[in-house]
Amino acid sequence: MKFTYLKLLLLMLLAFVSCLATADQTFRPDASVQKVAEAYAQDAVDFSAEHFGVKLDWSDSSVASVEKLLTQMSASYLSANPRPSGEQVMNFAKAYGSYVGEVYRRNHGGDWGIITLGEQKFPGVRAASGTEFWPWKRAFDRITKGPEDNIADYYDALLQHKGE
Repeated sequence: MKFTYLKLLLLMLLAFVSCLATADQTFRPDASVQKVAEAYAQDAVDFSAEHFGVKLDWSDSSVASVEKLLTQMSASYLSANPRPSGEQVMNFAKAYGSYVGEVYRRNHGGDWGIITLGEQKFPGVRAASGTEFWPWKRAFDRITKGPEDNIADYYDALLQHKGE
């Protein structure tokens, strides 16, 4: 696998997030977040098949297909005038972010729950390795900001980090 500057940057970010002081960061597994994420992930599978003719199969390699779909969504978003609202974009981000989180959880272990960082709370995943990540936010950023937030590279960095 080609090791790019972006992947190195992602690995450094993941390492930084993993090393944050636990006094300011907590994770609480939450079965209701898990159920919501599973439902959103299935929505991504169904939407992709119906609207794009893309079959998402819960494999690590399927995250590359998600990146291609988010590339199309991002191009539409960035060229739209007026642009869709943050809430409209977040609906897609929840679906595709949940799919990515579920692929990771199903294939490599982990839990969905609530991550508290300072005063803010986020739905996210804690991997079996202890790494915590926020796939909804990453999918949202991929759609609204563009290729610098490539979700396949993000996922690859998570996979590389899990062995540490």
